[in-house]
Amino acid sequence: MRACLLSFSLVVACLFAAVPANADETSSHQWQRPDGAAGATLSVSGPNGTRLFTFAANQAVVVRPSMLGGDGLYHWQLNFAPTVSDSLQALAAKRRAAGDSSAVPGWPAPIPASAGLLAVQAGQFAPVQSEEVNDPPSGDSGEVPNDQVIADDLIVQGSTCSGFDCINNESFGADTLRLKENNLRINFDDTSSTGTFPSNDWRIVANDQANGGSSYLAFEDSTAGRIPFLVEAGAPADALRVADNGDVGFGTAAPVLDLHAVDGDTPGLRLDQDGSIGFSPQIWDVAGNEANFFVRDVTGGSRLPFRIRPGAPTSSIDIAASGEVGFGIASPASAVHIRRAAAFSGSLLLADVPDDSDPLTEDRRLALDSDGNLFVGGTITQLSSRHSKENLVAVAGSTLLSQLRQLNLWTWNYRSSSMADRHMGPVAEDFYRMFGLGKDERSVAPADMAGVALAASQALSAEIEARDRHIAELEARIARLESALERIDGAKN
Repeated sequence: MRACLLSFSLVVACLFAAVPANADETSSHQWQRPDGAAGATLSVSGPNGTRLFTFAANQAVVVRPSMLGGDGLYHWQLNFAPTVSDSLQALAAKRRAAGDSSAVPGWPAPIPASAGLLAVQAGQFAPVQSEEVNDPPSGDSGEVPNDQVIADDLIVQGSTCSGFDCINNESFGADTLRLKENNLRINFDDTSSTGTFPSNDWRIVANDQANGGSSYLAFEDSTAGRIPFLVEAGAPADALRVADNGDVGFGTAAPVLDLHAVDGDTPGLRLDQDGSIGFSPQIWDVAGNEANFFVRDVTGGSRLPFRIRPGAPTSSIDIAASGEVGFGIASPASAVHIRRAAAFSGSLLLADVPDDSDPLTEDRRLALDSDGNLFVGGTITQLSSRHSKENLVAVAGSTLLSQLRQLNLWTWNYRSSSMADRHMGPVAEDFYRMFGLGKDERSVAPADMAGVALAASQALSAEIEARDRHIAELEARIARLESALERIDGAKN
């Protein structure tokens, strides 16, 4: 087994120590799969940027030098996802679809990540030089001095330099404390061992110890073998700033909100579910620029399912506490409430289907314009089942016909439209007063108009049938009378 050659985190890294895929150690690196592990995600960053490799549960976690892109020193981080049963995955999917992202009972614990270094030389993996040797100061005799133990407080009323490269007459400038050598670490070794006193060890780390490694300043959780906070050399000014009021700035010296991100091109936030605890990997970006504010589905082909253009008016979309949604209104009064200015012209609602195959084909499916006219590219279907109705009362057709004769019919246009847009029918006030149908006297339901027309048709049909029977009876009587007259005339002759 290869030795664990890491810049830090030796304890954790050795749990997933790199082992050769075959007898030739320089041809590939393979990581051991821990018990209970499923798929794995390996992130490798180096001279050619960051590369991400994914491995299924049945695949060996192996990389070759050619996969990294060239010679250099590479930092790697490996995450194994725990194995999750189908039933737990189904339960989690159901809960998340309902908006519940709380922990799923019985979900397996995450597997700790591991990290380390890989060196590539001449197209082959090479051992990582893990530590630079500390040279003694110039002119030193080579003898090891005795440690000095001070059993009292130590007060130094000047600057202090520690390290192999400190010299006599060191020029401190404004430094009060200086660490000076080629391997710089400050270790906080907590020796608590009784009761529940905290005992975690910490370390402040300056730069990798490996040859060709990275330059940075980091805080290391030495007990856990992890670095939770790291600043790379070359990071721009104000990459992270916390103002005196608690506002946090990214790329700005003057944050004006709790979180304030500044960048010359599309500042944004990436939400990366990496699959490390068993959920499917998914990446979302939330960002904005001069063209739009958007949510990007990176995993789904970088589609932009949600966008807001600059200049959109206040309350373009407004969701009330009740769940009602307003478009152009801050206080929606129904499940969906659309409002536009009085001078607005155009469609309030439009649903269409692109169709370039036939220029005569109507591609609109639904359109509601600013005058209130609704266009439907199909049929309008209303609920009318017997099972959905109650208080059924038969219609007296003869009475309805009498009422219908008294109903005034007009041609007219709506005030919101032009005189050229003419229609025919009654006004709602007359219709409601005559038949008492609908919610109020301001509107008429198409079903009520159709019902009146059908009832009138039935009544007229009944009247016509009665008249036809009466006419038939009269015709039969006339025929009998004519026959009798013919007999009388025959007798006289």
